[in-house]
Amino acid sequence: MSFKRGLLVVLAGLLAACAQLPGFSPSPAAPVLPAPPSAFRLEGRVSLKANEESFSGGMTWRHAALQQELLLRTPLGQGVAELRGDAQGVELRDSEGRLHRAVDAETLVRQALGVTLPLDGLAWWVVGNVRPGAPYQAEADGDGRLAVLNQDGWRIEFSRYTQVGGPQPVAYYLPGKLVARRGDDLEIRLVVDSWELSWQLP
Repeated sequence: MSFKRGLLVVLAGLLAACAQLPGFSPSPAAPVLPAPPSAFRLEGRVSLKANEESFSGGMTWRHAALQQELLLRTPLGQGVAELRGDAQGVELRDSEGRLHRAVDAETLVRQALGVTLPLDGLAWWVVGNVRPGAPYQAEADGDGRLAVLNQDGWRIEFSRYTQVGGPQPVAYYLPGKLVARRGDDLEIRLVVDSWELSWQLP
Protein backbone atom coordinates (compact mmCIF):
# COMPACT_ATOMS: atom_id res chain seq x y z
CA MET A 1 0.00 0.00 0.00
CA SER A 2 1.41 3.42 -0.92
CA PHE A 3 2.00 6.03 1.77
CA LYS A 4 -0.66 8.33 0.28
CA ARG A 5 -3.29 5.58 0.13
CA GLY A 6 -2.42 4.45 3.64
CA LEU A 7 -2.83 8.01 4.94
CA LEU A 8 -6.29 8.24 3.38
CA VAL A 9 -7.32 4.99 5.03
CA VAL A 10 -6.12 6.23 8.42
CA LEU A 11 -7.96 9.55 8.02
CA ALA A 12 -11.17 7.75 7.03
CA GLY A 13 -10.85 5.56 10.12
CA LEU A 14 -10.33 8.58 12.35
CA LEU A 15 -13.40 10.33 10.94
CA ALA A 16 -15.51 7.22 11.49
CA ALA A 17 -14.26 6.98 15.07
CA CYS A 18 -14.89 10.68 15.74
CA ALA A 19 -18.50 10.27 14.64
CA GLN A 20 -18.98 7.92 17.59
CA LEU A 21 -17.33 10.14 20.19
CA PRO A 22 -19.51 11.98 22.75
CA GLY A 23 -20.08 15.57 21.75
CA PHE A 24 -19.57 14.94 18.05
CA SER A 25 -22.54 14.67 15.74
CA PRO A 26 -22.77 15.06 11.97
CA SER A 27 -24.87 17.82 10.46
CA PRO A 28 -28.54 16.80 10.70
CA ALA A 29 -30.13 15.72 7.46
CA ALA A 30 -32.78 17.90 5.87
CA PRO A 31 -36.28 16.40 6.20
CA VAL A 32 -38.35 15.32 3.23
CA LEU A 33 -41.46 17.51 3.33
CA PRO A 34 -44.67 15.94 1.99
CA ALA A 35 -47.21 17.80 -0.10
CA PRO A 36 -49.65 19.25 2.47
CA PRO A 37 -53.37 18.48 2.21
CA SER A 38 -55.56 21.18 0.69
CA ALA A 39 -57.85 21.07 3.75
CA PHE A 40 -58.01 19.28 7.08
CA ARG A 41 -60.16 18.76 10.13
CA LEU A 42 -58.62 17.63 13.39
CA GLU A 43 -59.81 16.76 16.85
CA GLY A 44 -57.24 17.10 19.57
CA ARG A 45 -56.07 18.54 22.82
CA VAL A 46 -54.13 21.74 23.32
CA SER A 47 -52.34 23.40 26.20
CA LEU A 48 -51.09 26.97 26.18
CA LYS A 49 -48.75 28.73 28.59
CA ALA A 50 -48.25 32.47 28.26
CA ASN A 51 -46.27 34.09 31.05
CA GLU A 52 -48.31 33.36 34.18
CA GLU A 53 -51.46 32.35 32.31
CA SER A 54 -52.28 28.84 31.11
CA PHE A 55 -55.07 26.94 29.39
CA SER A 56 -55.64 23.31 28.51
CA GLY A 57 -58.59 21.64 26.87
CA GLY A 58 -60.01 20.22 23.68
CA MET A 59 -59.81 21.64 20.20
CA THR A 60 -61.62 21.17 16.90
CA TRP A 61 -59.94 22.81 13.91
CA ARG A 62 -61.30 22.92 10.35
CA HIS A 63 -58.89 24.53 7.93
CA ALA A 64 -59.20 25.20 4.21
CA ALA A 65 -57.72 27.70 1.80
CA LEU A 66 -60.50 30.29 2.20
CA GLN A 67 -62.23 29.21 5.42
CA GLN A 68 -61.28 28.11 8.86
CA GLU A 69 -63.05 27.32 12.12
CA LEU A 70 -61.33 26.82 15.44
CA LEU A 71 -63.18 25.81 18.60
CA LEU A 72 -61.49 25.63 22.01
CA ARG A 73 -63.19 23.78 24.87
CA THR A 74 -62.49 23.20 28.54
CA PRO A 75 -61.65 19.62 29.62
CA LEU A 76 -65.37 19.31 30.54
CA GLY A 77 -66.44 20.29 27.01
CA GLN A 78 -67.55 23.87 27.65
CA GLY A 79 -66.77 26.28 24.83
CA VAL A 80 -64.05 28.81 25.58
CA ALA A 81 -63.57 30.52 22.21
CA GLU A 82 -64.83 30.00 18.69
CA LEU A 83 -63.02 31.49 15.73
CA ARG A 84 -64.38 31.64 12.18
CA GLY A 85 -62.75 33.21 9.18
CA ASP A 86 -63.07 33.65 5.43
CA ALA A 87 -61.89 36.02 2.71
CA GLN A 88 -63.86 38.93 4.26
CA GLY A 89 -62.24 38.70 7.68
CA VAL A 90 -62.25 36.81 10.95
CA GLU A 91 -64.50 36.82 13.99
CA LEU A 92 -64.08 35.32 17.43
CA ARG A 93 -66.73 34.69 20.06
CA ASP A 94 -65.35 34.36 23.58
CA SER A 95 -66.73 32.43 26.57
CA GLU A 96 -68.87 35.41 27.62
CA GLY A 97 -70.56 35.63 24.23
CA ARG A 98 -68.75 38.77 23.10
CA LEU A 99 -67.96 38.98 19.40
CA HIS A 100 -64.62 40.31 18.15
CA ARG A 101 -63.69 41.00 14.53
CA ALA A 102 -60.42 41.68 12.69
CA VAL A 103 -58.86 41.30 9.26
CA ASP A 104 -56.81 38.23 10.17
CA ALA A 105 -56.80 35.52 12.81
CA GLU A 106 -53.53 36.37 14.54
CA THR A 107 -54.57 40.02 15.04
CA LEU A 108 -57.97 38.95 16.31
CA VAL A 109 -56.62 36.48 18.88
CA ARG A 110 -54.10 39.05 20.09
CA GLN A 111 -56.79 41.70 20.54
CA ALA A 112 -59.39 39.40 22.11
CA LEU A 113 -57.26 37.10 24.25
CA GLY A 114 -54.08 39.11 24.71
CA VAL A 115 -51.91 36.29 23.34
CA THR A 116 -49.99 36.10 20.08
CA LEU A 117 -50.54 32.70 18.47
CA PRO A 118 -48.82 31.78 15.18
CA LEU A 119 -52.01 30.57 13.50
CA ASP A 120 -50.66 31.05 9.97
CA GLY A 121 -47.64 28.95 10.83
CA LEU A 122 -49.56 26.38 12.83
CA ALA A 123 -51.74 25.53 9.85
CA TRP A 124 -48.58 24.26 8.12
CA TRP A 125 -46.68 22.97 11.15
CA VAL A 126 -49.53 20.77 12.34
CA VAL A 127 -49.30 18.75 9.10
CA GLY A 128 -45.54 18.34 9.43
CA ASN A 129 -44.55 21.06 7.00
CA VAL A 130 -43.00 24.55 6.94
CA ARG A 131 -44.73 27.86 6.30
CA PRO A 132 -44.01 28.84 2.69
CA GLY A 133 -42.20 32.08 1.97
CA ALA A 134 -40.44 32.33 5.36
CA PRO A 135 -36.85 31.30 6.17
CA TYR A 136 -36.42 28.28 8.40
CA GLN A 137 -34.00 25.72 9.79
CA ALA A 138 -35.14 22.11 10.03
CA GLU A 139 -33.87 18.75 11.23
CA ALA A 140 -35.12 15.30 10.29
CA ASP A 141 -35.82 12.30 12.48
CA GLY A 142 -34.53 8.81 11.75
CA ASP A 143 -37.26 8.29 9.14
CA GLY A 144 -36.53 11.52 7.29
CA ARG A 145 -39.59 13.33 8.65
CA LEU A 146 -39.63 16.76 10.22
CA ALA A 147 -38.36 16.53 13.81
CA VAL A 148 -37.31 20.07 14.74
CA LEU A 149 -38.20 23.33 13.01
CA ASN A 150 -37.11 26.89 13.73
CA GLN A 151 -39.31 29.43 11.95
CA ASP A 152 -40.90 32.82 12.66
CA GLY A 153 -39.12 33.01 16.02
CA TRP A 154 -40.59 29.66 17.15
CA ARG A 155 -38.95 26.31 17.82
CA ILE A 156 -41.29 23.42 17.02
CA GLU A 157 -40.67 19.79 17.94
CA PHE A 158 -42.61 17.03 16.15
CA SER A 159 -43.24 13.46 17.32
CA ARG A 160 -45.70 10.54 17.30
CA TYR A 161 -45.99 10.31 13.52
CA THR A 162 -48.86 8.09 12.41
CA GLN A 163 -50.08 7.00 9.00
CA VAL A 164 -53.26 8.70 7.81
CA GLY A 165 -55.23 8.73 4.59
CA GLY A 166 -53.39 10.45 1.80
CA PRO A 167 -52.41 10.28 -1.87
CA GLN A 168 -52.07 6.65 -2.94
CA PRO A 169 -50.01 4.58 -3.30
CA VAL A 170 -47.57 6.56 -1.09
CA ALA A 171 -48.00 6.16 2.69
CA TYR A 172 -48.74 9.53 4.28
CA TYR A 173 -47.65 10.33 7.83
CA LEU A 174 -48.57 13.27 10.05
CA PRO A 175 -47.26 14.22 13.50
CA GLY A 176 -49.51 13.28 16.38
CA LYS A 177 -47.84 15.77 18.70
CA LEU A 178 -46.06 19.07 18.37
CA VAL A 179 -44.59 21.44 20.93
CA ALA A 180 -43.98 25.04 19.85
CA ARG A 181 -42.00 27.44 22.01
CA ARG A 182 -41.14 31.12 21.64
CA GLY A 183 -38.50 32.13 24.11
CA ASP A 184 -39.38 31.42 27.73
CA ASP A 185 -42.76 33.15 27.77
CA LEU A 186 -44.96 31.17 25.38
CA GLU A 187 -45.50 27.46 24.79
CA ILE A 188 -48.11 25.57 22.77
CA ARG A 189 -48.59 21.80 23.03
CA LEU A 190 -50.91 20.09 20.59
CA VAL A 191 -51.88 16.42 20.52
CA VAL A 192 -54.00 15.24 17.58
CA ASP A 193 -56.51 12.45 18.26
CA SER A 194 -58.04 12.16 14.78
CA TRP A 195 -57.60 13.57 11.28
CA GLU A 196 -59.81 14.17 8.27
CA LEU A 197 -57.92 15.24 5.16
CA SER A 198 -58.95 16.35 1.70
CA TRP A 199 -56.83 16.75 -1.41
CA GLN A 200 -57.23 19.04 -4.38
CA LEU A 201 -57.74 16.96 -7.48
CA PRO A 202 -55.41 17.71 -10.43
